[in-house]
Parts: sequence; C-alpha cells; structure tokens
Amino acid sequence: MTPALNDALVSTWVTGWSRCRNYDVHHDGVVHAALRSGHQTDDGQEWEYILANPDEASLKAVSAEVQGHPGRLLTVVGTPPPVPADVPLQALSTGEMLMVVDMVGQDVEAPIVPEEFEAEVQRHDPDWFLLTITSTDQHAQGEGAVAARGRVAAVDGFAVFDRIWTSPDFRRQGLGSLVMRYLASLVLEHDVEQGLLVASADGQALYGHLGWTELAEVTVYGAPDDHTANPSHSDAD
Repeated sequence: MTPALNDALVSTWVTGWSRCRNYDVHHDGVVHAALRSGHQTDDGQEWEYILANPDEASLKAVSAEVQGHPGRLLTVVGTPPPVPADVPLQALSTGEMLMVVDMVGQDVEAPIVPEEFEAEVQRHDPDWFLLTITSTDQHAQGEGAVAARGRVAAVDGFAVFDRIWTSPDFRRQGLGSLVMRYLASLVLEHDVEQGLLVASADGQALYGHLGWTELAEVTVYGAPDDHTANPSHSDAD
C-alpha cells in the first residue's frame, strides 16, 4: 500500500537522505533542517529547511530565515501555498519528485554483475551503504573507471535511496537498474517495507519502470539572486 504524504514520512526521508550524505540533521516540529556539509555561506552554516505541505505560518517563518541568510535553502515537499510577497524567494530547483516503492518482493540476493564491471560495497554506521560500480579490463573503456554508484539507508522501516548516478560514458548499459537492485538487496538485511527517494526529472522514467510511484513534487527555494550550486536532492557530487 502506498503511504500517504505527511510530516512523519518526510521526516524519515530527511533522516535517511542526510545520513547518506553525512549531513547533520535537526527536527523541530514540522521543520526539518539539514546542515549541508561542504557548502559555505557568510556565516559558515548552510542550513536547508524541509517542510511537508506547509501551512502559511510555517512557510512564512522559514522563508524569512532563508531570505535573511543567502545560501540557506527551503525545500517544500508537496504543493505549497504562495510564498508571502513580503518575503520573496526564487525557485532554484524544480521537476524533482518524491517517489515510493513496496520493498516486499524485492530480491534479497545481490544481482549478478556482468564481467565488464565489479561492485564494491562500503557499509557505514548507522545503517547505510555506498555501492560503487567500476569497469574491469573486460570493458572497452578499460579498467578502473567509476561507472555508477548509489547509496541507501535504513530508517524506521523505510529504505531511503540517494545519489543514484551513472557516468555519461556508461549510460544505456543497464547500470541504473543494476545499482537499484543491488542497493535493495543490501538494505533488505534490515526490516524495511517501503522505499523512498527523490528523483530528478530524467530519473523518474527509470524508477517508474522499476515499479516506483510518484508521491509528491519537490521544489527548492532560495533568496533572490542566490546561486547555490547543485541544490537538487537526487544528483551525485
């Protein structure tokens, strides 16, 4: 059964997404905040605030915080009410989608990796995995090239997938599906029933083919003239 979009679900996604990226995370009522590591602002702290279907009061409060600190971000999951005119923001990233899948019935065995590639798994605490696919000497590109990667974290019965990426030199070789299946087999070591991820516009077709369902739009806002690099939630570094 597809879960409903609510604050608890978004809180779970934020926890898993932050875990996969080594971000500090803080939950304060309906406001979820992640400190984006490796991103610098004038005050040295680039916080991203995440709200699920925010009401006008919470949206205005967080919008004022973002507008007053260029480099900080507001991410809205769901359809937000209009941004207050006295606290202007601009959309920095659109077209992303929170998606969900039933993990029951997913293959618990790691898929067979073609001889042109090899898989490396790194296990991290608490409960997340990094998968890297590299080429072998059997591939036309030669040995040792990073072809694809992805991450997944287990959080409160959910598997949160993140940074599913394929190198442009290795696309259309089935690696996106391979990474997703391999990550699913890893995270099923834990008691997870549903999968969550935020998909880019380009990635939504792949995930739809793999059985994922669209749940809610994801939009990232910043202060006017904010030029924050890569504010998306689905892309690799």
